[in-house]
Amino acid sequence: MNQDTFAKIRTFIRRNARPLDYIRWKIHFEGETTEEILTLLSAYQNKDGGLGHGLEPDFLNPSSTPMATCHGILLLKELGIEDKSHPLIQNIFRYLASGHGKRHGRWLFSMKENENHPHAPWWSAEEEDGTFSSYNPTAPLLRFILDKGEYETDLYYLALNTMEELKKEFMEGDSFSMHDLIALEELRPYLDEERLNELIEKNIEKNPANFKNYVLRPTHIIKSPDHPLYRKMRDLVDKDLEFLEGSLQEEGYWDINWAWGAYEDSFYVSRNFWRSDLSIHNLLLLKAFGKIQPY
Repeated sequence: MNQDTFAKIRTFIRRNARPLDYIRWKIHFEGETTEEILTLLSAYQNKDGGLGHGLEPDFLNPSSTPMATCHGILLLKELGIEDKSHPLIQNIFRYLASGHGKRHGRWLFSMKENENHPHAPWWSAEEEDGTFSSYNPTAPLLRFILDKGEYETDLYYLALNTMEELKKEFMEGDSFSMHDLIALEELRPYLDEERLNELIEKNIEKNPANFKNYVLRPTHIIKSPDHPLYRKMRDLVDKDLEFLEGSLQEEGYWDINWAWGAYEDSFYVSRNFWRSDLSIHNLLLLKAFGKIQPY
């Protein structure tokens, strides 16, 4: 990626990103510290400790939800923020310990309250209390608790017990969606690696002509050359990186490949937020594989 292309992306981010994502950009590519992003992320936090307020741009429910909270946790991971004592993180633990948004011991995929606010159709609730999913967002939330939670707390013991149940389902299951596998990848250190690799290899899209579609692409899982599947799937990963470089828009952003089909005004804003988010994400991928040098 040349200097002019990188500059176009930077200009798009500066003009269109949410303050949160602009600071993400500055942290990753301009040497900014993480202090301000914790303040900005705290603006999405409710009194119960959970996150909401459209942090995940495809549903604008201001109330706390497990999925919006998971979105925030994954941002903390991306940014390498490890300060477990920060009030933002301590309050997230408080929310997760409350049991809000749970059914059958798992955090719900979507909440009924989403339907009172602009949202993509997949964030509607299938049942009165929400939509159940075995792995998404439960798997990333468990990783957060087990990696950063306090030992000998009720929340930590709950996470250990849930992990044992999840591992059993993971070993015995025969149907895993794209988002199940992305979520389960977050638990790689805790799962049977041979089984996880087998499922990924079975489900990952192997035809580069289909990468433009809503499919499980190699870089959804393999995000750096350090990944254990990289050597085996290197040629396919390289094709995916070529696809990313080729799908950058002339205006300096990567576009999403989905639409809401409703709430058009809200979707217009959400789409622009996603463009900034996706552009940061894709640049980080290209950087991890040595495809760019920031300017």
